[in-house]
Amino acid sequence: MNVTETNLGFLIETPKITALMGGQKAQLANLQASFPDFKFARIKQTHSDIAILSKDNSLDYKIEADGHFTQTQALALCVSSADCIPVLAFDPKTNYIAAIHAGWRGVANSIVPKTLLKLKNLGCEIESIQVFIGPHIQMNSFEVENKVRDDILSSIDFGAHQKESLYHRNLNHEKSLVDLNQVMKTQLQNTGVTFDNLHNLHIDTFTDPRFHSYRRDKEKSGRQLSFICRK
Repeated sequence: MNVTETNLGFLIETPKITALMGGQKAQLANLQASFPDFKFARIKQTHSDIAILSKDNSLDYKIEADGHFTQTQALALCVSSADCIPVLAFDPKTNYIAAIHAGWRGVANSIVPKTLLKLKNLGCEIESIQVFIGPHIQMNSFEVENKVRDDILSSIDFGAHQKESLYHRNLNHEKSLVDLNQVMKTQLQNTGVTFDNLHNLHIDTFTDPRFHSYRRDKEKSGRQLSFICRK
């Protein structure tokens, strides 16, 4: 697997897929110009736990969902983000690909594990799926009310050897810093994704000016697109 930083973001190339973890310049027109052989499919993201099959791009940005998957070649599955987690997945045995948007509500509702389990029902083996976690807000920048913290942490099984403190740091009796990255990793491992097949960029969108951040820029923030496509 080859990962290269480009003006659009971080490009991931394998013999079977092309993927991009997009930065600020990863807008639809720029992607279409840079990858003219791909047809781009977007979904209307609503912070849900819904994942759908995308067969082509005829319904581009018309279906409400936060994840989609396909076996169709040259169909680039997109998700947009600005602090939320873009997750891209590929099963080299069945050639299914998936693109998933996981904000904190999506993480709390286990959107990524639910999408992978849909792929399992289609014949994928979770242990063979490659998962790429893109730039998103990291723990030191993600301050939330403790109710939100508890909703997020309720989505994972801590196991016999893990402590809850691994996933958050209390600031006071009302707020905490939460590690969405660690929660997502645990969700994936609990679902059956192997450590060697989990690839994480560990980039904080809030502090890194190469990426849009809603928490940093509020209503002035844009969105960056990430995608995965079968060659």
